[in-house]
Parts: sequence; structure tokens; C-alpha cells
Amino acid sequence: MGFIDNLKDFRKYSNQYLAAFTGTLLMLSVAASYGWTSPTLPRLLADDSPLPLTPDESSWVVSILVLTSIAGPVLSAWLIDKFGRKLTLLLAVLPSIVGWILIGVGESVAVLFVSRALSGISYGMAYSSMPLYLGEIASDRIRGSIGTLLTVMAKTGILLEYAIGPYVGYTTLAWISIAFPVTFFALFLWLPESPYYLLGKQQTEQAEQNLRWLRRASDVRTELAMMQAAVERSKHNRGTFRDLLNRGNRRSLIIIMGLGALQQLCGSQAVIAYSQQIFDQVNIGLKAHESSIIMAVIQLVTAALSSSIVDRVGRRPLLLFSTVGCAIGTFIVGLYFFLDQQEVDLDGIGWIPLVVIMLYIVCYTIGLATVPFAILGEIFPANVKAVAAALYTMFAGSVGFGVSKLYQLISDEAGTYVSFWIFAAFSAGFVVFVFALVPETKGKPLDQILIEMHTATSRNINCFRQRKHSKHQDHSSVDSVP
Repeated sequence: MGFIDNLKDFRKYSNQYLAAFTGTLLMLSVAASYGWTSPTLPRLLADDSPLPLTPDESSWVVSILVLTSIAGPVLSAWLIDKFGRKLTLLLAVLPSIVGWILIGVGESVAVLFVSRALSGISYGMAYSSMPLYLGEIASDRIRGSIGTLLTVMAKTGILLEYAIGPYVGYTTLAWISIAFPVTFFALFLWLPESPYYLLGKQQTEQAEQNLRWLRRASDVRTELAMMQAAVERSKHNRGTFRDLLNRGNRRSLIIIMGLGALQQLCGSQAVIAYSQQIFDQVNIGLKAHESSIIMAVIQLVTAALSSSIVDRVGRRPLLLFSTVGCAIGTFIVGLYFFLDQQEVDLDGIGWIPLVVIMLYIVCYTIGLATVPFAILGEIFPANVKAVAAALYTMFAGSVGFGVSKLYQLISDEAGTYVSFWIFAAFSAGFVVFVFALVPETKGKPLDQILIEMHTATSRNINCFRQRKHSKHQDHSSVDSVP
């Protein structure tokens, strides 16, 4: 009977899942651009490189994408209300398509840099627009599961690059990869616009038609009326950057900016982007690209499982576990590389950094890769949530640019162990930040969370005792930007 009920539920929500899956092909596409560097940089740095790069140029190949991704939220913020969610997402993928074409036909480092810059714009636009679209098309009951598609599809894009890249040529990989954004564009053209956007533009009939398709129901008048009321409220309560600086929002801003910095400074950017180069330095039985593929599979599986854990365990325990795990993991890997540089015989323990990096990926993905986005959707009022999300994305992108640019330079000049010990030091320091400032929001209604953020001290917010409260909760993590 349970199977039959589940089958009925799937049929009921099938159009929403179809729209979400098709939409998140965009996340697969832009994440593939990011994962592309891992199998490609070793080839470009080799003696027989199809496009010779210096170590400094290779660091720019990684960091330019992160740098230009900062422009994405700015473009999306202007486009998304003026031209709609659907058109914004279709426009977001175009720079990525051009970027892959440039890699396929380009024969200079300058052209490669331009292609990476364009891919970064798509990356930033996708991550600041797709969560809004998913949040507006999904029913309350499945909003959480649809939200996880964003992360799962992004990790799938990285895995595909890791799995395909080592076995095909430099330009061949570009022509294969261009299929991802082209497929998204061709399929997403047929998907509906958000009913919320259409109601905001007084296109009520089209909004009702789209909602009927999404809900697979003929009568959606009650939900449409609720959407209309929400649209009217948002028109009268638009927030500005200045509103972020009042007492309660200021505390929330410090928390989310701190978590954004932690996501980057724990070393995730470097480990994902430079994984194959890192594994090249380790004495194990596996080839470097095989280790990278295993890492990407672990990341994908952990991301798929993390959504069910966060509402059972809570935000703070997962963040603390994740941060401590990242600190320990990067310290141990740094110690291995330090001993290796000191010419200590490590033949018998070459497997240690591989295992530790895999555990690091589990720790990072289960907490820092996902929980900050859930918290972002919970600790800000609705009228400033979009502003906070854009600011968070731009700030995290800025920090990520610094990490991805400096990692290669520090590793080349001082040793890989120095980079990993820097990551360990930042992670250890942020354990105190998470413990002292980040609130536990599990099981609390949004109204209660906002009241606590505006009135309670950090001690009131962070105590581990759980008060009894309403079971009503917004489980959505897709109102925020990942």
C-alpha cells in the first residue's frame, strides 16, 4: 500500500519534478565548468600541453571563473523581475555555451581566460536565480526534495567532468561539455514561467494555466489566491541594503557572511578544482584521475543524503561536525605533504591522504556545502532575503576567488602543506564562530527565529536545550542562493 501511495504522490507531483529536473540541468552545466579544471590543468601544465600554461596562468584559469561569478547576482537581480525567471535562466546559460565554444576553437591563453570569465558569469547567474524559480514552482510538501536537486545536479556536473576528462582530448572535452547547456536551453524553453512572476505582472490567466499544469489539477483557485496575496505583500515590503543593517538583520548578516567565508576558507575550492593535481602528489595504487572520480562520487552521494539529515540532527551540530572534520582533515593532509617534502619514507602510508580527503569531502558536503543555504532562508525577513542572498553570493565569490588564486601560488612557493595548514587554521578558528554565533533553527517557526534574531542574545539563541514549539516550519532551502 505504501508503494502505491508513493506512486500516486509521484504522479501528482510529476510535472513539478520534471520542471525542477529540467531546470537544474543548468546547475549541472555551470558546475561542469567548475569541475573542468581538475582533469584539464594537469594536461595543460604537462610538457606536451595542447595549450602551454605557467603555474600562475593555471591559477587564473581557476580563479577567473570565481571572480566573474560575482557579477552573476547583479545581472540576475536586474533581469529576474524585469523579464521573468524563465528568460533570466535561459539567458544565464548563453555565456557558458560561448565559453565552451571558445575553448573548442581557441588557441591562446587569452581566449581561454575569456571563456572562463564567461563561464563564471553563467555560474553566478545560475546560483542566484535557480533557487528562486524552484521555490516558486514547488508545492510545500516537496519543496525540500526539489531543493536538493540543485546540489545533486551540481555535483553530477562535476562528476561528469572528472569521469570524462581524463579519457578524451582537450578540445573534445569542450565539445562534449557544450551538450549540457545546449540540452538545458532546448528543454527549458518548453517549461512554464513562475506563477508568482506572472501574478506580479497581472497575467492572472497565464499564471493559473501554469499552476494547473504544475499541480496537475483543474482547480487551483485557493492556492492562486494565496500566491496573489504573497505577491501583494512583497510589493509593499521590498527591502533594501540599508534594512540589512538594523539590529536583528545585522546579526544575521554577520552569521551568513561568516559562513560564506568559512565555506571557502576551509579549502573546498582548492580540493575540488585542483583534486587531480593533489592526488598526483600522493603515493597510492590508483591513478590521480581515478581518485578524483571516487571523490566526486562520494560528494554526489553525500549531497543526496544530506537533506534528510539536516532536519533530524539540526543545523548547529552538522556545522560543528563539518567544520571540525575539515580542520582535522586538512591538518592531516598537510602533515603528510610536510613529511613528504622532508623526504620521509611514506611508501607504507600513501593511502592516508586519499582516505582523509574522502572523509574531508563527506564532512564538507554534509554540513558546510548545504546547511548555510538553509540558514540563509531562515534568519532573514522575506523583504530582505533576496538582498541578503545576493550579498552573500558576491562575498563568498570574492573569498573563493582569493582562495583559488592563492592556493597554487602558495603551494608552488612554500609547499602544498602550507596551503592545507592554512585551511586547517581557518577551519579551527571558525569552530569558535559557529559555536558562539550560529543559531539552531531546527523545528522552529520562521516567526520565532526572526524574533530571537532581533531580541535574544547569542547565549539565548545558541543554548543546546530545545524548547517545545509549533511543528509548523518552512523546510525550504531553495529560497536561498547556494
